[in-house]
Amino acid sequence: MPDEKRKPIIHVIPAKRHFKRLRVALYCRVSTQMERQLQSLSAQMDFEKEDILENPAWEYIGTYTDIKSGRTISSRPGFQSLLADCEAGKIDMIYTKSISRFGRNCVDFLVTLRRLKELKVDVFFYNENIRLLSQAGELLLTLHAGIAQAESENKSENIKWGLRRSTMDPDSPAFSRRCYGYDRDEEGLILNIAEARIVLKIFDWYEQGWSIVRIKKELEILKIPTPTGKKKWPVKTIENILTNEKYTGTSVYGETESADFPSTKRTVRDPFEVHRSRNHHLPIIHERRFKRVQKLKAKRSNIEIDEHGNKVRKSTHYSSKKAVNRTKKTPEPQN
Repeated sequence: MPDEKRKPIIHVIPAKRHFKRLRVALYCRVSTQMERQLQSLSAQMDFEKEDILENPAWEYIGTYTDIKSGRTISSRPGFQSLLADCEAGKIDMIYTKSISRFGRNCVDFLVTLRRLKELKVDVFFYNENIRLLSQAGELLLTLHAGIAQAESENKSENIKWGLRRSTMDPDSPAFSRRCYGYDRDEEGLILNIAEARIVLKIFDWYEQGWSIVRIKKELEILKIPTPTGKKKWPVKTIENILTNEKYTGTSVYGETESADFPSTKRTVRDPFEVHRSRNHHLPIIHERRFKRVQKLKAKRSNIEIDEHGNKVRKSTHYSSKKAVNRTKKTPEPQN
């Protein structure tokens, strides 16, 4: 019987699995809009983006940025957008320069990390060379975050101390912070004539019985821009103008201060700790007139302090319609 031809043996080699690259997002933050800080932000972005693009295992998704303090997460829109995209499953890993860039509030920091861990989103901190999803990642990050917050608290206290010390000198630059109605040059505050006239109008209208809402509407009808150049006047801006002692020629520093880190709220300081530099610059409003307006504001306010020091609403509300009749022509203010 002739030998049967041997059939070839075929070995099936399974196709290689498609390699999935990590989708990596870059997060950068600086705390101010100073030119040097903005240059730092640009440098951060260029270097770190290049680092992501050079890694064959990573796919660059995009850059999220903030020009904000790292004290809270809620005030950083770029960071909020980053977290939203993580929740939507668009990101596998976040690349950031350091723990301090990610946030300085230890509690917020750890809560965010744990949520990202639940979503299986890794975070790579370049300076510390730590990854969230590594074996000891969360423990190391907790220790580093505590140190970063302590450094911020110490820095905050040092800045406060330095400013308080500088205001012992009536010529301190702290007293020459610009406000609406003034410009600032090398020697200090100088009058901005156009803005000073608007300040006079606001005080005059208020003394005539106009409400702040009515003043707001009048400024907008006259197309007078706000201190920031916008068309709509916030009520708070007009409130601040009517209560700013700087318009009397006295510059005040330290009426409020930021609460203890990491809170961003401001608290009213003891009046004895407030520093004043009298006759510091040319006044716009006479001191007697300024005091009259403060008394009017207290009288018209719908808020009063009860015997326990709590703010309560009055039963009646001030209305400018009851105080004065609207005139067709706006009178020129008298100082």
